[in-house]
Amino acid sequence: MNTLLEKNARLNLLGPPIKKVQYLMLIPVLVLAVIGWFIPSFWETGLFTLFALTALCLAGVVREIMRLRILKKRLPAELYQQTVLKVSRASIIGYLVPVILIYAGNVFPQYYGVTFAMLLIWVLVITLFVSKLNTTAKQLDPAFVTMREIEQYRKK
Repeated sequence: MNTLLEKNARLNLLGPPIKKVQYLMLIPVLVLAVIGWFIPSFWETGLFTLFALTALCLAGVVREIMRLRILKKRLPAELYQQTVLKVSRASIIGYLVPVILIYAGNVFPQYYGVTFAMLLIWVLVITLFVSKLNTTAKQLDPAFVTMREIEQYRKK
């Protein structure tokens, strides 16, 4: 019962600030999408694609940093380092590497197919790795809150 109460307390604490960050990053991207719709050369340059990917990945990084700061205050240091810190570091790296791969594909267009394949493999590997870390974290701390649970949480 204590685990459920602790998990609910974490969801109440983390849900609203993280959702605000998600919406604050989504709105500028949608505004640029509308602008890009009416300016054809904006789409041809590829700036919107690179900008949107970069903005969404940076939103994920900001979200993870917010989660780290909030949970650092709430958890004992040892438990924090064994669970939250490992998952967040992997997630942050998981957000940054695709941006680097897409920019590398644009800088070296002859290797764009290779960078796309590397991107797909990277997404698969980081998804499996973060899932494994989340499972391990749930074993160490049954009240561990994943980002998916925070995003699906609806405050009543």
